[in-house]
Amino acid sequence: MLTVSEIVRSLNGAWLLFLGRREGLDLLDRSAEGFWRSFAVILLLLPLNAVTILAVARSQGVDKPFNEMFLEGLPVLALDWVAFPIVLAFAAGMLGVKRTYTSYIVARNWMAPVAAAILAIPVILQGAGWIGPTTSILLSLISMGLVLRYHYLVVRLALETTVGLSIGLVVVDLLLTLVFVGLFS
Repeated sequence: MLTVSEIVRSLNGAWLLFLGRREGLDLLDRSAEGFWRSFAVILLLLPLNAVTILAVARSQGVDKPFNEMFLEGLPVLALDWVAFPIVLAFAAGMLGVKRTYTSYIVARNWMAPVAAAILAIPVILQGAGWIGPTTSILLSLISMGLVLRYHYLVVRLALETTVGLSIGLVVVDLLLTLVFVGLFS
């Protein structure tokens, strides 16, 4: 189980990575044990996921029970959580990132709560009735841009890849997510 001090330290590291600061990696446990433990970060995503689902349901007038919506979204979250790390594990040698693979996956996992919070802001604001749909769409596009930039920075800093390969990996990860959302939505 993740400890409070590990969560605080690692989220601080993830925030430094958001700011483009390589020393954020030093706050993450990038050992083999830290690699496997970082997959438990999905538990931190569940409350953010729940709040986002409630906000979307409220803003769109959905009458479906919350637990049903939440459970329907879990396969997408779970598949998205593990699919790209598995794909990259198979391609790491060919792409020349085998040495930095563990570091990247740990950073990717710990960046997820920060990214999810950024993406949730417009949805929550609209669900609360503080902004309208048009403003929410605009803020969502800005949020998505920030998260894509963030993911790019994490790839560049943790995998130590070229600009082109970094962009390609971010695009592949995004496409996998969209495939899962399309399959299960």
